[in-house]
Formats: sequence, C-alpha cells, structure tokens
Amino acid sequence: MQQRVIIIILAVMISLPFVIKSRVSGIKSAPAAFSVTSSSRVIVRVSGDVRHSGIYEVSANSLTRSVIKMAGVDGAVKYLILDETGSRPVVNGADLQLKMQHDGTGMVCFGSIPAGERMVLGIPLDINSMDEADFDRLPGIGPVMARRIVEYRQKNGGKIKVEGLLAVEGIGEMKYQKLKKFF
Repeated sequence: MQQRVIIIILAVMISLPFVIKSRVSGIKSAPAAFSVTSSSRVIVRVSGDVRHSGIYEVSANSLTRSVIKMAGVDGAVKYLILDETGSRPVVNGADLQLKMQHDGTGMVCFGSIPAGERMVLGIPLDINSMDEADFDRLPGIGPVMARRIVEYRQKNGGKIKVEGLLAVEGIGEMKYQKLKKFF
C-alpha cells in the first residue's frame, strides 16, 4: 500500500510541471520532448571545435554566439570572430562551424544545412538556393524536371516564389500541392 502511494506521488510530481505550463500558456500539446518545431523555434547545426557537435533546436531569437557557447567551446576562446550575423538571431537551417586558431581566436563559418538533411529534419527548403540535385530529391521530381526548375529560375532573374513552380512545364496543380509543403 505504501509503495503505491509513493508511486502515485512521484507520478504527480513528474507530470505537474507539464500540466501547469500548458495551463498557464494555454497550450494543449504534448511535452516539449514530443512536440514539433514551431515558428518560435529554429533548428541549427553546430560543428567544428566544439564539445557537442550536432543539431540544436533553439529559440528563434537565439544569437549565433549563444548557440556556439551552448555547444561547448573546446579550449579558451579569447576572441570570437563573427560577421554582422553574429549579433543577429540564427535562422532556421543554419550551419555554424567553429574553427579555433592557435592564438585562441574562434572563427565562425556560416552555411546552410543541405536540402536533403533539411527535408529529414522538417526544415523548410529555400527554393532559391537549391540546385538540380536538391530538386531531384523531392518526391515526383526527377533529373529532367529538376533541370527545368533550375532553368526556369535562371530565366526569371535567379529567384522565384514557390508558386512559380506551377509555370514549370510538367508541374500541374496536383504535383504542386505535394511539393509546396517542403517550402
């Protein structure tokens, strides 16, 4: 009997923070460990001279320097060299790589997570930075269609909106509806 009471008390103590948080914020969803990325969260990859390389889901207003520190810097950093993006929030799908110099200066290289990985992680794709190989990975798009999309984009100033896919030969409304969820 006493064991059951202890187990019930422990269960209540463990679940209480989730119940209180969902009541206070008005959110009726699963705990954070089971939730899907929302617009207030972004996914970034951190690699290089850090202790904990990997994929991080962070607040949408997290600064680059904060995300790098979160990953744990190997060694002492005297200076962290960032361009103007270092003092701005990271963007969804950013790829940050820290390279430490012998003098203790850390240089952050900025990139973007490749389209194939973005699809797996559920990060929206950037239609204007994708190449033929990236488009070829999309369902229903082969190498010929991928080439047509890239050629169409080039003919239209190098940038298109997702709706522009409808103007590409071979992409009808049904195919467009399947593709637009990736962007």
